[in-house]
Amino acid sequence: MAEPAPVYKLRSMLQGHSMDVKHVSVVQEPSGALLTASRDKTARMWYQHEDNSHSVRKIYKGHTKYVSCSVYQEPSEEFPSGLIYTGCQDGKIRAFLPDIEDPLFQMDGHAENVTSLFVGKFGTIISGSWDCTAKVWVNRKCTMTLTGHSFAVWAVAILPEVGIMVTASADKLIKLWKAGVSTHTLSGHTDAVRSLAVISSSEFLSAGNDASVRRWSTTGDCLGTYYGHDNYIYSISLLGGGGWVTSGEDRSVRVWRDNAVVQTIYLPAISVWSVAALTNGDIAAATNDGCVRIFTCDPARQATQEIQEIYETELSKVALAAQQELGGVKLTDLPGAEALYEPGARDGQQKMVRNGDAVSVHSWNMAEQKWDKIGDVVGAAGGTTETSGKKLYMGKEWDFVFDIEIDEPKSTLKLPYNTTDSPFMAAQQFIHKNDLSQYYLEEIAQHIITHSGGQKVGTDDGGNSDPLTGGSSYTTGALQAGGGGGGGGAGSAGGFFDPLTGGGYVSGSGGVETGQGPRV
Repeated sequence: MAEPAPVYKLRSMLQGHSMDVKHVSVVQEPSGALLTASRDKTARMWYQHEDNSHSVRKIYKGHTKYVSCSVYQEPSEEFPSGLIYTGCQDGKIRAFLPDIEDPLFQMDGHAENVTSLFVGKFGTIISGSWDCTAKVWVNRKCTMTLTGHSFAVWAVAILPEVGIMVTASADKLIKLWKAGVSTHTLSGHTDAVRSLAVISSSEFLSAGNDASVRRWSTTGDCLGTYYGHDNYIYSISLLGGGGWVTSGEDRSVRVWRDNAVVQTIYLPAISVWSVAALTNGDIAAATNDGCVRIFTCDPARQATQEIQEIYETELSKVALAAQQELGGVKLTDLPGAEALYEPGARDGQQKMVRNGDAVSVHSWNMAEQKWDKIGDVVGAAGGTTETSGKKLYMGKEWDFVFDIEIDEPKSTLKLPYNTTDSPFMAAQQFIHKNDLSQYYLEEIAQHIITHSGGQKVGTDDGGNSDPLTGGSSYTTGALQAGGGGGGGGAGSAGGFFDPLTGGGYVSGSGGVETGQGPRV
């Protein structure tokens, strides 16, 4: 009989970033050090202490926009202490000496967000970007630009010893390159490919928005497809012994052995943007709440029982949106707490139970053979959009929730709106909340009125500059925004593609809505 897989528990938490931590990676020297990149426009070096905790050693500054990724380059003759490289949303790659917080030099070439960096064995660097290209850098100079993807390049890698480079894109494709020439195009993923992990000189793993992990050979063959997540997978990292670890939009980190999930670790956050396996087998997870949490299966490094209980309490209090968790199930159809006496079928299996009018969500812990409470469902009695005609956002019901596409930085912002509200007041609150220019007030208010079936505010329908997207001209019915709800809104019958995700924008009632675009 096979030995049970070791159980990961919380070891420590790294706090310091003020916004999403988009990336976490391992630094070889000193042992146990970590490197993080954040939306707060900084990267940070964290040193490990004897008590297994971490503290910030350096804060790398000088970025004009958010930092998407960071990587450590091992010591060389020119740089005996190594180098830190960061990829920024402004399209720049910056290099730092580990002990100096200001950039040593900058590498220009990408036109948009640098999403990924990979350092090869001999110092060759490959970078991926929203500009649909990957670039190869040697001695600070761009020696090759790899073109061929039709949408953003989300992940890059170099296979050891064979000189093969790998790029993964929002166009759902993976490409293999040799000497700057594409040798294979690998198809199979059904949505954007977000992350890569190199197994050997002939095999690698990929993960993406289709919630799958795929194993590939350099001959272009898909050797296996594995499922275990309930939503987008953002990151994958290899664990020792042939396993790997993934993270994603389903609030979880998942540990894989023998091509299957053996443990699901839930976090009190929404997006687990990045995951990294440490040299000692521990796991670091970076999340949208500005934290990095480290989990270990070594009891000697696990947090005290008191801290574990505090963490589990925090996790159980996480409110879950009824729209996501109920999926149209009536409250009266849910089982009571007695259902938790029945063992689960697999690790991470979720079950909703009711206690009066309250509904809680529990996850099966295969290792400990028990149901762990992972959250309470809010708005359960309000029904779903199908039954109530409402949109649920932040635990509240709205008539419409519009998706507003912002060009700088590229992001999608939610604008909730009830028909009983003033369009101008809703627009003003949206501007204040998201720190936008007051110039947008009338345009946003006009969009709300147009797409909620209300009265026009009297603005001219002629084309002009689009303050939300930067487009050369538009009419009020063609903003890059979407919404939906109980009411029937106006919208154009056309459609177009999202250049970053490959998802289509399809117009319909309530305006234009995004397809399968990832969170960025």
